[in-house]
Amino acid sequence: MKTLEELLQELGCEGNAFDSTGEFTKAGEKAYDRLEHLLYDIERLTGKEVTPIIRELDRICNENY
Repeated sequence: MKTLEELLQELGCEGNAFDSTGEFTKAGEKAYDRLEHLLYDIERLTGKEVTPIIRELDRICNENY
């Protein structure tokens, strides 16, 4: 199972996605935006709501990093 940081790195984040305080780095924020856009594109293609997934990712960001 991959971490959120590993997923963000696959979406173009070079280096760390989070800094030492748990906040996104600029690269991490940019990759997270890409991830959100990708999920919303999938929602439009499939008709399946992705808002719960994004809320869960936000929760993971706030708890784990």
